[in-house]
Amino acid sequence: MQIQEGLKTGDLEGIVDSTFSVDQFKSKMGEDQDVCVLTFTCNSQAGAKDLESFAEKGYKNILDADATPGTMIDGKYKVFVEFPRDDKLAMSITEFLGDLKKLTNIESFNYTYHKNTMPMDAVAENLMALPNSAESYNQKIQTIRIGETKKFFDTFDMMEMKLDDNIMTIKKDGQKESLAFEIHSFGITNTIIKETKAFAIDENSIAETLHLTKFFGPYNITKTNESKFIFTKGDESAVLSKYKW
Repeated sequence: MQIQEGLKTGDLEGIVDSTFSVDQFKSKMGEDQDVCVLTFTCNSQAGAKDLESFAEKGYKNILDADATPGTMIDGKYKVFVEFPRDDKLAMSITEFLGDLKKLTNIESFNYTYHKNTMPMDAVAENLMALPNSAESYNQKIQTIRIGETKKFFDTFDMMEMKLDDNIMTIKKDGQKESLAFEIHSFGITNTIIKETKAFAIDENSIAETLHLTKFFGPYNITKTNESKFIFTKGDESAVLSKYKW
């Protein structure tokens, strides 16, 4: 069967992974709340360019498709396919996957959402649950962020925590003191440390980090010259700054 000029059934067999991600990477065409990004993984540059061309030229409801020019850390290539975040989102993705199955001979795709690594079947019931409006996207991302923040800072469920946009207010059970921080980022410890220009080692900075260590418990806490605090727990770190305390 001719799928598109230059591509035939099975031409991408063994090239495209059966698992793709949704809303993991930022949109190039607009705000994330307005654009849904699907990210596919390919094991060859030529295959990635074929998938990019197939997506970009074959569908009016795809805003853009873009393949990475070089390999990622895992030696593979990514293809970002951007859809409008509207009430036709699930139908548009279903149509695209239906044709992609013919190109790849993949019987069923599955996907991960945002930073979650647990795959779900890419079937209508699950795709219909994807946020298809700016409001539903913002609500879902806020829920995810609250869960991530809670998991990182309150493993044993011993704190009261509120998250308003990027402002986290936290209070330990049984104590009057509450602290408020602006959250700048979460990430892999090595990456965050590499991006840090310099650490503050003056007396006041050391006193602040000691106070935070007593408050939060067993974290490695350092302060940067930009007055930001890096909270490290194993391979994960968070970058925060004072908001109110």
